[in-house]
Amino acid sequence: MPYFVDVYFPPGLPVDRDEIEDELSELDGFEVVGAGTGESGSNLDLEVSSDLASGDAVRQVTEILERLGVAPGARINVSD
Repeated sequence: MPYFVDVYFPPGLPVDRDEIEDELSELDGFEVVGAGTGESGSNLDLEVSSDLASGDAVRQVTEILERLGVAPGARINVSD
């Protein structure tokens, strides 16, 4: 059964959220299933294949966020 990784960003990202979405959607086993932007920041919702351990999923997401310079202030939540 797939699970979800939700990524929350503070306002004022140094790159466009769509660029982050494109990078994350290229990961094997990941599908972007939601996104939003509001006064308190923005978010991306990812569905992740159950074939991928949650720790590995978080590591892969974190690597992309760091490479794009958006890791500071970002929060990652994993849920069923």
